[in-house]
Order: sequence, then structure tokens, then C-alpha cells
Amino acid sequence: MTSPLAPRDALLATLRTLRRDTGASITFGAYATPGGARLDAFVGAHSHTLAGVLIEPAHGVGGKAMVDRRPVAATQYERSTAITHHYDREVSGEAIVSLLAVPAIVGDRVRAVLYVGERVATQFGGDIVRRTVSAAQNLAWEFTVAAEVERRVTELRQAAALSAAADAPSRERQEVREAAAELRELSRVVQDPELLARIDAIGRLLLPAPTELVAPRLSPREVDMITQLALGRRNSQIAEALGLTEATVKAYVSSAMHKLDASSRFEAVAAARRAGIVA
Repeated sequence: MTSPLAPRDALLATLRTLRRDTGASITFGAYATPGGARLDAFVGAHSHTLAGVLIEPAHGVGGKAMVDRRPVAATQYERSTAITHHYDREVSGEAIVSLLAVPAIVGDRVRAVLYVGERVATQFGGDIVRRTVSAAQNLAWEFTVAAEVERRVTELRQAAALSAAADAPSRERQEVREAAAELRELSRVVQDPELLARIDAIGRLLLPAPTELVAPRLSPREVDMITQLALGRRNSQIAEALGLTEATVKAYVSSAMHKLDASSRFEAVAAARRAGIVA
């Protein structure tokens, strides 16, 4: 794994889908660190000139995308005056003429950079930009899910240590069961096989018994929100799908989370599934 939260396979899968959806000559990318992003995943490459190149913040198309936190494109890469030209030799070695870079952002941090390259002069249209932004957002979601799993694993280990004591109070044992149940729910949206294996191993240690829950009363719109959240969609995507404003979606989501006694979107989906509100 190149990162404890997202393996290189996840990045490659994103790049393959992106190249298929855009028809691009080449797609490539890297996970980001404070010092930059080292290119290590490619689909459609003809050479190794870009492999291992460290894209530093503010340099080239990708570095500018990291600093500006938005898509950056160069129709004529070598002639562009909007970027620095630290990587001209490497880009030229791959015969790339036009290049688009989009950052994948989680919270306030750029976690990865995705590139779409063409070997002929190309004005990247709105559809290609949208598809690349969507791919970056999906990758960011994978980071978010994996981080939540890591948090739950840590909590579960701590709770399990408490419940292992012979005189552990029933409240602490109940917390273990609830944490294990939420972890199982999170596993539904995890694609990383290593994380799934860890979740399964911890779950087998506890094998919590099912508990009866009284389903909270959610309005039809609140059920819609939880259903959309269970599909891994963000507020902007839910708003577009349901024909609502993002502010309205945010209000419904907050109301549903309150009724479900959930402090996060993940907990809300897990609670709704346990209560039989969503599948």
C-alpha cells in the first residue's frame, strides 16, 4: 500500500475508469504529501519518463492544481505561460501536448492529484473536466471512508480491551457491540481488501448479538437523505439528484442525523440500517 488509507490499486482503478470515460490518451496520478505528489500510477503510458517524478507544490499543472485547489489545464503545455516548466522534459518524453490536473481534496488537505493527458492539442471541454472532478471526488470519498474505518477500528479495540475484564460494566460491553455493528455497516462501502480483512478479524473476536431497536420516525424526505448517504453521495450530488438546494439537503441531513442520534453521516447510515429504514 502506498498509503495507509488508500492503496495504489484504488488509484489505478480510478485512472482506468477515468480514461475509459473520457477517451483520453493517458491518465496518471499520485497521492499527495506536504512536500508534493510522486507520480506512480499510469494508464496509457508509452514510456517511463514520468514514473517517480515528484510534483512539487506550485510547479507545473499538477503543482498549481494542488496550491490553487482547483482544476488546472494547459492546452499547449510547452507554451503555457500560466504554469512553471519544471517538468517539460518528462511531459515531452510521454508526447503529451495538452494536460489537465485535478486535486482530490478531503477537508482542508489535498490527498491526491489526477491527470488527463492528450497527445494532440486539446481544449478540455466541460464534460471532461466534470468527469475528472467527479473521479477526484470519488477518490476523496474513499479516503474519507477508510479514515472512518480506521477510527472505528481504534475505538473498537479500546472498547474490547475494557470489556475483556471480568468486571467490565454492561454499559461498556454494550458500547463494544454497538461499535462492532457500526464497523460492519461501514464495511459495505469499503473496497480495500486489507481493510476488509481487518474489519472481519475484529468482528469475529466479538460476534455481538443483535439488539432490538425502535425505529425513529423519519419523514419521507429524511429517508431520501439517508438513502442517498448510503450510496456514498455528497450534499451537492444529493441536491442535483433530488432537485433541491444544497442548503435544503444539509437541513434534512442534520434533522435525520439528530433523530438517529448520530454524530456523523456514517453513524446515521449504520443506525438507519440497523433500524430497517434503509437496506
